Amino acid sequence: MRVRIGLVSLHTSPLDTPGRGDAGGMNVVVRALADELALAGHRVEVLTRAASVADHGRIETLESGARVRFLTAGEPCPLAKSELPRVTDEFARMLREQPRFDVLHSHYWLSGRAALPVARDTGAAHVLSLHTLAVVKNARLAPGDTPEPRERIDAERMLACRSEAVIASTRSERDAVIAAYGASPRAVEVVTPGVDTGTFRPAPRSPLRDESTPSADRPTLLVVGRIQPLKGQDLAIRALSRLAPGIRPRLLIAGDVSGAGNERYRAELERLIAERGLVGDVEFVGALARRELAALIARSTLVLVPSRSETYGLVTLEAAACGVPVVAAAAPGLIDSVRAGATGVLVPGRDERTWAAAIERLLRDPARRAVMAQASLAHARAHTWRAAAARLATLYERLARAN
Repeated sequence: MRVRIGLVSLHTSPLDTPGRGDAGGMNVVVRALADELALAGHRVEVLTRAASVADHGRIETLESGARVRFLTAGEPCPLAKSELPRVTDEFARMLREQPRFDVLHSHYWLSGRAALPVARDTGAAHVLSLHTLAVVKNARLAPGDTPEPRERIDAERMLACRSEAVIASTRSERDAVIAAYGASPRAVEVVTPGVDTGTFRPAPRSPLRDESTPSADRPTLLVVGRIQPLKGQDLAIRALSRLAPGIRPRLLIAGDVSGAGNERYRAELERLIAERGLVGDVEFVGALARRELAALIARSTLVLVPSRSETYGLVTLEAAACGVPVVAAAAPGLIDSVRAGATGVLVPGRDERTWAAAIERLLRDPARRAVMAQASLAHARAHTWRAAAARLATLYERLARAN
């Protein structure tokens, strides 16, 4: 059955670079699924908001045949997430003017708030992916971070209960949607993300060179993610400072500042680096294009994921595809994406000494890292975007027939 599918991504375009602005793992997921669903023969459009005058009326056709359509809602300029709730009704009006879809799959609560009434009015099935749950994020909030508003929590609860299907990335996310929002267990399905093993793949095992030091084989740690308290880059810096200078690796931080007020967090990271005597040991490399990021991961010694929570932790899978072990927080999402002891180490709590000890054990044990690299490659090969899209397509076809 050929299904007409609308993937709704109101607040960020899948064409944006992950790690910049509000773009992150969700952008990777939407783009990859759009491509695979189109290649499988379905008619796929991604509906996103025009965030510039140039985007007004723009339709971008991807190589796969999927299309990205930009709908005008609010001022044609970037808007903070806090401003986007006021444009969801306008986005819904524009969405309603499009040819009818068999399925509207909303990504994030803002998309769902716009798309659910359109699905009801047009007879389309509505599928929901929240990507992050406000209640989980608030439960693991960084000190001083701003909690998600009641408006979002109420909207997520309503959407989880009224959508024909809710897609979770992990079992822990499925459990949270059911327990926190009262979603029907029959409606919540787990579809694990995939990884592009053509882009993310091992590099010849030569470590990144650091021309500023006499040693050419200095290990490199890498943290990937938007710079915000949720991602926990401060913990990576503090852990680095606990490693003795003789074995201390470099730390690279890939990603840009994201979210209102998080320039302060970036400034706090800079102060922490200076206070701990790490100037020259830590480098901010910004948000990178996918191939640049893949090359950087592949040439790193370890990837650190100190996030307080993740929907899934796509970077752990991307690291696995490159054969690079991870040291990750034992947090929601990450406990599902990391095979503890095989593809990486899960660290309980946020004590910097505990993290430093976990990192040091792996740095001092190249044989163990080699074994982990092989397990990581096998883990990544078991997670393909084609398989994820096929599971979704089966669900879409069933819902389209029912409608």
